[in-house]
Amino acid sequence: MIITFLGTAGSAPYHEHSLPSILVSKKILLDCGEGATSALQKAGALDELEYVLLTHFHGDHVSGLISLIWIYMLRGRARKLTVIGPRGVGSNVIQLLKLVNTPMERIRKFLVLREIKPGENIGFIFAEEANHPTPSLAFRIEIEGRALCYTGDTSPSEKIIKLAKGCELLIHDATFPPGMEEEALAVGHSTPYQAAVSAQKAGVKKLVLFHLPYYYFGGEEFIKDYLAAARKVFSGEIYVPREFEIISI
Repeated sequence: MIITFLGTAGSAPYHEHSLPSILVSKKILLDCGEGATSALQKAGALDELEYVLLTHFHGDHVSGLISLIWIYMLRGRARKLTVIGPRGVGSNVIQLLKLVNTPMERIRKFLVLREIKPGENIGFIFAEEANHPTPSLAFRIEIEGRALCYTGDTSPSEKIIKLAKGCELLIHDATFPPGMEEEALAVGHSTPYQAAVSAQKAGVKKLVLFHLPYYYFGGEEFIKDYLAAARKVFSGEIYVPREFEIISI
């Protein structure tokens, strides 16, 4: 399984750091933040993409969806593109597309919208509830005996720890800096320390600290503090990937 990080920033982009989107084996896109369409083209995956998994409907996680669907429409895509998400995925995506006057009869030829509930699975895609103010999901992907877990936006969650059990890789929200654990909990996010605790409990081999606040810090100097906080509790490999960095599991 090849994981390519197309966008790693949280809440707002910052210079070369785009909003959340992660490509899995060129077939699956985890969230679709601003810039995802251009990134997919650069990664050579635009024509291979089959699934888009949306964790929730905050703008930084869906702001690239319009351009993605439009480019497929303009290119006359015939092969199905399945967009999977939490409660409301059908009405929310349709509303978003109608807002920009999308010719709906053209996208119905290829676009499939599917709701998935916490605790359900659609084939190799497993979903669980995340701790966030709006209906949100975490996903587990299993392909050829390998598994990854992506939390989306969440505070620490026993449900997500259970979902991540046995995974090679956990991609975990780490929006808030070390020392702001209570503030993170209050708004449904995590710190790197909290992410590392979850990774250690789940027994994963690798941890990615994701959804990072580059815009808040105005640069990357904070990363060393994030890594130091996570290493206090997690004994596996820890990554803070840059855009287009690849991790294989």
